[in-house]
Amino acid sequence: MKRPESVRFLLFHLWLMLLLGPMLSPCLAGEVLSLEVLSLDDAIDFALRNSPVLSAAKSEAEAARFGVKAARGQMLPQIQGYAGYDRKSDPVVVVPIKEFGGRPPAFSRDQYRAGISVIIPIYQGGRLWARLDAADYTRQIASHTLSFTRQDLIANVTNLFNQVLYLTELSRAQETALDALKKARRDAKVRLEIGRIAPVDLMRLDTQVARQEQALITARERERRALSALSMLMGWDRPKLPRLTGRLDRKENTPPALPGPDELVERAWRQRPDIKAAQAEVRKAEAELEYARGSHLPSLGLVGDYSRHAGSGLHYDEEVWTGGVALSINLFSGGTLSAQVGQAASRLSAARQRLRALKLKARQEVLDALSVLQEAEQRLEVSTEAERAAKEGYRIEQLKYDSGAGSVTDCLLAQAAWQQAMADRVSALYYLKKALVDLRLALGEVDREVSTR
Repeated sequence: MKRPESVRFLLFHLWLMLLLGPMLSPCLAGEVLSLEVLSLDDAIDFALRNSPVLSAAKSEAEAARFGVKAARGQMLPQIQGYAGYDRKSDPVVVVPIKEFGGRPPAFSRDQYRAGISVIIPIYQGGRLWARLDAADYTRQIASHTLSFTRQDLIANVTNLFNQVLYLTELSRAQETALDALKKARRDAKVRLEIGRIAPVDLMRLDTQVARQEQALITARERERRALSALSMLMGWDRPKLPRLTGRLDRKENTPPALPGPDELVERAWRQRPDIKAAQAEVRKAEAELEYARGSHLPSLGLVGDYSRHAGSGLHYDEEVWTGGVALSINLFSGGTLSAQVGQAASRLSAARQRLRALKLKARQEVLDALSVLQEAEQRLEVSTEAERAAKEGYRIEQLKYDSGAGSVTDCLLAQAAWQQAMADRVSALYYLKKALVDLRLALGEVDREVSTR
């Protein structure tokens, strides 16, 4: 008996799922995982694929590549086809007289024509080559701008991702410290009722609790703002980002041995994409100046034309062709060409000054990044020692409380101080990692660092 069509359809799809299941399951699992948690690598990869800022820079680079092709095409023979029809007030000759003593030319008020014209440029005063050079430098500028946009995007996503991790840990530490302070306040309230402490001690604890609550609210709101900024940079269109995974680790933040400041500045000048783009801007301005100067020189080219002409009713159809050399030179333009040369020269001077200003800015950014890095290292060392001391203080107060020599209030206050010291160390870790990312961005090495993650 033949199976129903619906049964055969179901069996076919079941067989297809069994066949393709092993190949599709890793992809589906990865997609589900990417929706549940988000690592730093995932965030960077997603941003590189979906950031509208980076996509716009890619389109600009693609447009610049087409510009080079267009400029190169201007150096090749230009062939155009044409066709036309005119209605004259009086009959005119359809084609010129081709020979004396032959058939007289035909006249018609209707004039039909169709043909092909060819122009082969031979000499344009260097303008064609200057235009090609300018288009190629425009391509280089767009390429370097794309590289700089990519590096800036990676650095910002990395810093915001680490900031969210830091603020998440900070919120946990603030919550723990707030719980400890609230317990201390409840204990102090009981001791106040039995006359063991003065009212001012409870007021001090109330003030500390209020400050800790405000610190917790601030940390949570900063975390929300950082998540929102991260979503915008990544081009994330959904309402909420997945849960971020990862932690700030001291081992990952150990900076490598760095050369001297002067060597780092020279490295930044060689590597930074924005400086390379500014250098290409100078060369483009030089090419545009050469193009403007070439306008004073003559133009030489080969020209040719082949066409068919016909009169009324498409009668008297005959061919007409021409070929020759065309030479043109500007004799007087009212000062327009000289003004264009002056304009191009001024733009070249401006491009050189922008390059100089950018190098000075890059130098300052490298020096500032080194200073901030040194400050972050010192801050981490101090916060690590403070955490160690606060932990030891809490241990001592815990022992005193267990032995009956201390109060639960002092123990809880010591615990809150320890939690705050832990939060300060996590903050120092974040600022150290941010300082390293900023230094790599100042050196133009963000892509290189990411490629070795």
